Amino acid sequence: MILKFSFDYNSNNNTLLYFLQNIVSKTKLENKIIKQKDIVLYVEGNEEELISFSDELSATLPMSIFLKNNTAEVVSEIPKIDSIKVNVDNKFAFCPSCLKQIEDDSSQDFYNPFISCSICSTTCDVKSLILLKENEQIDYNSNKQLFEKLATLINEDKKVKIKTNSGEFVFKKLSKTEKKVKLLCTNLVNISKVLVANKKEIVALASLEKPSLDLRVNEVFKMTNTLSQEYVNVRYVDDLILYLLSKELETYSIDFLIYSKDEDYDYELTYEGDSKKLDIIKIKIVEDNTIILNSNSYDKSLDTIYSKFDDKAKAHFMVFLQEYNFYKSSILNFYSSSKYDDNICLYSKDVEGFLDIVSYKLPKSIKQIFDILQKDETSNRLLNNYKEKFPQIYENAINCDISMLKDNNIYSLWKIVAVVLGFSSKIEDENIVLNKAIESLLEKGPRIDYKLKDSDKIFNKEFLIHKLFQSGMSFKLAGVDDNTLCLGYIESFAHYIAKLVDDVHSEVPLDGISLTGDIFTYDLISKLVHKSITKNFKIYYNKDFVIQK
Repeated sequence: MILKFSFDYNSNNNTLLYFLQNIVSKTKLENKIIKQKDIVLYVEGNEEELISFSDELSATLPMSIFLKNNTAEVVSEIPKIDSIKVNVDNKFAFCPSCLKQIEDDSSQDFYNPFISCSICSTTCDVKSLILLKENEQIDYNSNKQLFEKLATLINEDKKVKIKTNSGEFVFKKLSKTEKKVKLLCTNLVNISKVLVANKKEIVALASLEKPSLDLRVNEVFKMTNTLSQEYVNVRYVDDLILYLLSKELETYSIDFLIYSKDEDYDYELTYEGDSKKLDIIKIKIVEDNTIILNSNSYDKSLDTIYSKFDDKAKAHFMVFLQEYNFYKSSILNFYSSSKYDDNICLYSKDVEGFLDIVSYKLPKSIKQIFDILQKDETSNRLLNNYKEKFPQIYENAINCDISMLKDNNIYSLWKIVAVVLGFSSKIEDENIVLNKAIESLLEKGPRIDYKLKDSDKIFNKEFLIHKLFQSGMSFKLAGVDDNTLCLGYIESFAHYIAKLVDDVHSEVPLDGISLTGDIFTYDLISKLVHKSITKNFKIYYNKDFVIQK
């Protein structure tokens, strides 16, 4: 009997292959690992042996933010090709096999944070931990006693500097603070006491990669006035020292610690030797996609590809094509950023490379926009009515200096919209249109015109900036409230993207859509874009590379 395990693994790293390789090395059953579209493991044995192996695989294989799905089925034969062999340079936090050893009170490695593990290949020459107070070493009889002592100190509001695999940090109990802080969740079961997190986000925090996420403080905890921030960056324990500490903190019902790099401390927990230097990657979960916001854990050859282009949009698109090996595909890429020029670009082997569909050019002044509106009888009448009803907004807008805006992108245009429609009296650092849209309580907003100049060609289309303002002024005159009007701008942006997808697809059949740039990390925008683009099109994000570098 042969079982075929298939793993949908959305990363180019070899981590899953490495774990499978180490797991099957423990069995005497015939097996083979191959890499196709999915990573596939074949194992042959009788029914009892395969059930036992499946149970062991399930218990030993760690969760990963890149593992999207896995299946098992009975097949007739194992392909006659060589099994893949890999090595990895990645450092791992810990795996289920590690935890099994250190939590077993009959094991010689009970509460030993420096065990050697044959599954994740954890090895360490460190023999013991050192607890210091003002450079004076504190004795302890066992690691269990040590971690009990640490938990007691933290419960007594002492600050402890701890050397971890991701750096040295000062940890303290979560208490009232006006500072912007980062949190370490030590008990994911109780994360909802402080933060709003869905099941996918909790699973991601507990995964092998131990990423950090920005999560919203829940309404009940806000009432305690403990934290002054709306969103908090949080992560779960990412090495065995912190894991063992977390177990002892349960005694005091401590589920969160504040941590920082530079702060005074009362005690220090350290050891002689180098740590693993784990990378704390930052992610965001969008629909069923994991978006990488910050990371050093990717193939650095991608940096070489990225650096070949001065245009950030093209650089990101080229990296995306490399990650998926989509050089024989037709992909429409939307790059929308708060920091760089936007661009909508098509790659297709049929057009021999890149084809710019739409890019943007900011007006030199708001007066330039008004001058365009005055050239048409209908829009000129609208402008005069707007000037008459909102004289202060009009005067402020026409005299507003927008020269500080340097990036030719939709994000900058929304900032100008905020001034023209009176949401702001000046070009702010924050994006008021986006913020008000997020605050809107309605499901839908008015349809704003994101229009392109009529053309027979699908490339280098001209974006009609004045239409963006004309439609907004019309709804403002009609009495639409600010938040609803702002929602219309964001929702219509998503519809505009969807229409472009359909228009390009009618000329060049598309194999997929890629979204790059930090605008697509906003929940409202990503939700609306996914909703607007029909299910006929597959939406992709970078695999391992950051969505905006």
